[in-house]
This record gives sequence, structure tokens and C-alpha cells, in this order.
Amino acid sequence: MPAARSMLAATQDCNASVFSTFKKHNEAQRTDTKTTALTVIRSAYPDYHVTEVDEFKISLREFAAADQASLVLDTEDEIFYATREWHAVGEGIEKDMNPGDLKDEFRFARFQYIWSDKEYMVYYFTWQNVFEAPTQMFYILYPRASTTITSSGHCPETDALILAAGKWTSQLHDEIFVFDDGDWVKSKDLYKAVASSSWNDVILSPETKKSLIEDVHGFFDNQALYAQFSVPWKRGIILHGVPGNGKTVSIKALMSSLYERSDHSIPSLYVKSFETNCNTEQYAIRAIFQRARSMAPCLLIFEDLDSLVHDDIRSYFLNEVDGLESNDGILMIGSTNHLDKLDPAIAKRPSRFDRKYHFKIPGPEERKGYAEYWRAKLVKNEVVDFPDEVVGLVAELTEGFSFAYMKELFVMSLLCLVRGWTPEEDGEKESDAEENKDADENEDDKEKKDEEEDPEKCSCKPRCGTCDKLLPTADGEAEKKANEEKESDKEVKENKLVLKQVEVPEHLKGNLLLRVIQHQIRVLHAEMDNSTDEGKGDEEEGSKRRRRGRGRRY
Repeated sequence: MPAARSMLAATQDCNASVFSTFKKHNEAQRTDTKTTALTVIRSAYPDYHVTEVDEFKISLREFAAADQASLVLDTEDEIFYATREWHAVGEGIEKDMNPGDLKDEFRFARFQYIWSDKEYMVYYFTWQNVFEAPTQMFYILYPRASTTITSSGHCPETDALILAAGKWTSQLHDEIFVFDDGDWVKSKDLYKAVASSSWNDVILSPETKKSLIEDVHGFFDNQALYAQFSVPWKRGIILHGVPGNGKTVSIKALMSSLYERSDHSIPSLYVKSFETNCNTEQYAIRAIFQRARSMAPCLLIFEDLDSLVHDDIRSYFLNEVDGLESNDGILMIGSTNHLDKLDPAIAKRPSRFDRKYHFKIPGPEERKGYAEYWRAKLVKNEVVDFPDEVVGLVAELTEGFSFAYMKELFVMSLLCLVRGWTPEEDGEKESDAEENKDADENEDDKEKKDEEEDPEKCSCKPRCGTCDKLLPTADGEAEKKANEEKESDKEVKENKLVLKQVEVPEHLKGNLLLRVIQHQIRVLHAEMDNSTDEGKGDEEEGSKRRRRGRGRRY
């Protein structure tokens, strides 16, 4: 056995005793596993100083995995509990080609731990009590003969390790903190997604984009200015609008740009849910703001804020946002698809969420910009012919589309081209379009005829002899209902999303990309949500946008 493992080899009997007692404890009724574990280890190792630490706050395994220390599992006599797990490696084709990786998820284990040329012995225990989250603890052992225990009963060598590992654990290493199921976890996958984001990928009006960037970066640039005017250095921003119009991609671009700041990288904390299996939502809210305060200055993100904050926890949430405790350095961003559903105490109260950015259905210039964005991505592709003139045509054809639907349009169109799509596969022929046009015209003529007054039908109604107002009739309610149904049918017809008639230049009529885009637009029309935004004014605006002149359908 290597000399470096002499400490483990010399204490195998002690390890067997600890394992046996812990195993027996877990098989029987128990009240306090943490106290039991510490007592058992101290009894088995009287010549060692034992220190207990929480893995969540001091992750000795991650510290070693980052090459900050050496961690070796004691496999003697196979006295350990572990579940062997398979994990995928890589992304896309690499994931398919790679056989993956195997890892052990330990429940009981003993390790040799070497840090700063010092050898430690480390136990790892994990257990779960009823109605509680799993507990994961490390027990660090260091020989009493090699140290001088302080008057407070601590081991200086162990404390030095805890300080180093604790500092490292509290920091982000190409990761983003995500709050889910009552705990903060570090996500490398989200970091990769954010790191690849850029404002070049966000198509917004220049004014909106510029204002949003200046608001966020200006907050972190002006700490001294806030202090000069004795203004609390905190702020909140709400991004609202119908889904698919750039809220999430804008948040990712903000997160990426804050990480890349040259003066000081600003971390982001992402909240997925307040719900927990083992604690209350109030506990979750408290944990969220405690972490944010400890990491400030930081960006704290609440996506779908209207679904996170309900009546039962609204007061507690507001106390954390704007209560007695300082939130200096915290910039909150909340997103919502339904601003009208957000509590006024959150949406309209100054000093909580001060600014609101409305992400509307993209207009002609935004749609043109998005089409140009895709054209730039395909400029070196020899398979796809994407002339500059097609950009403007796509912008016209996609009136009423959200950015999400425009993305789907391009993705599906390119996939069709890859599969070898041909115009012959387009089931809607020119003759069909003409038939549809004739049918629409006949329907319009019928409606017009129905609206004309029948000269032989008497329109007189009885009137009151005193005030000369119309008297109620037996069929009055039925007539009112019929009129309401007629108006409803008319509104549905007006709001029906159909392809806008666009004049295609002769030299582009054979462009395969344009043809497949036209085909996919018809497919998407069948499933599109025609609403444009959450407010009444926006509904009227959307209604106007969705009204199309009748013409040839492509």
C-alpha cells in the first residue's frame, strides 16, 4: 500500500466500527443523525480531531475536482455505500458518439484528502429524514499529534482547509446559481447557454435595446452616485409582453454582458420556483434574498413573476424586496406575459420595480431585421440561395408573427430544404387559391345582401304614449342575442390571420427558399395565437394588424 495512504491503513478497524454503528443507526429508529454521526466518529478516533462541515457550504469534493486538493476513496474491504450512475458527455453529435461517463453517488464513504501538503481523513455521510431535504455532511479528521488545538477547541490545519474550500465553494466557476426546489445549485449548462448569447442575437427597436442596456449597466456603474444622493442602491425592472418576443433572450444577453464587464464581473442568480418539497415558500424567498445579499452586486432574475408571487406569499415577498434589510447592489429583473395579472403592489409601486419594458409583436423593421439576421447566418451556405430582396418579402409575409414564430418559420423552412423539399409537395395549387378567392367573394356578397333592408318588411315598433320611447317586445332579447352573435362572427372573420398579398418579382418566383417559406407560413397560420398583447389597447392594435386585404393566397 502506498505510503501516502498509511493513515487509512492504520485505522481500518476504526473505520469498520464507524461503518457498523452508522449502518445499525440507519436501520433503526433515530432522532438526530447528525449528532450520532459526530459522536460515533469521535468515539472511534480518539487520537484525531474531528470537524463537521456541510457539503452545501463547503464542498470538499468539488474543491478537489477542480484540482485544488487530492481526494482518494478508501476501497479497502469495500466499506462504502455508493450508487453507480451514467452521465452523458458532450452535446449534439459528440453526445451520440461518446459512450458517456460513470460517477459514484456516495451515501457513506471515507477518503484520504491531501491539501497544502497536509494529509486529512474525510468521512462523507448523507441521509434524509422524513419531510426534510437530504443532509450531506463531511467529517474532517486530523491527527492530534500533528497539531495544537486552540483554546476554542479547533484545529488550525482543519480551519485553514475549511476557509480555502469554503471561499472556493461560494464563488462561481463558469456557473450560474439557480434556485429550484428550495436550494441554490450551480448550473454549468445554463452558463454555457448564457455565454453563447449576445446582443447581436436580440432584434429589438434600437431605442428599446439601448435604453435597457443603459439602465442595467448604468445601475452597476453608478454606486457612488447613489451614495452621493443618499438613494438606496437597488432597482427593479419588469419585462412584459406576449410570449416569444424577446424577453428571455434579452435577459440572457444582459447576463452575458454583465459577466464580460472589464472592470468587475457581475454574477446572475436565476430563480425558477419558490416551491419546495420540504420547506415553505417563505423559506425559499428568504433563502433567495440571503444569497443575493451575500453576492451583491448581482442580477436577481424572476422569470414569470406573475406565476411566482401569489396572494399567500405576496406580503412576505414584498418585505424582502422593500423591507428593513438592505438590498444594496441588487438589480431585480422580473418577466411576465401578463402585466395585468401582476399585483399592483409589485407592478406599480415605486422603489420596487421602477422601469417597465414592453415587448410587443415585432413591426416591419424588426421583422426585416430578424430576416436579415438569418440571412447573415446563411451567407456562406452554398445550398441556400437567400437574396437580399427576399428579406423584405419575408418581413411583409410575416405580419403579425412573433419572433418565436419567425424563428420556427426559418428552422422549419431550412429543415424542409435539407430533406429535399420541392414545390410539387405544396398541396395548395393556384386553382385552389382562385377557388378560395371566389368563395370569399360569394360570402361577402351574401353578407352584403343580408344586411340590405327588406322594403316589404315593416320596421315599425310600438312606442310609449308618454315618452315616445320604444316599448319592449317579446322577441327583443332574441334579436339582441342574434346581433351579438353576428358581431362576434364578424370579429372572428376580421381577425382571421391569412397571408398578405405580396407582389413577388419575376426573377424571385422560382427561389426555392422563398417558396418553402411561403409554404411554412401557411402551416404556421393554422396554429398561431393571434393575440398580440395583454392590454386592451394592444388588442385593438393587434386586431388592426391582423386584418388583411383579401387576395391570392400563396
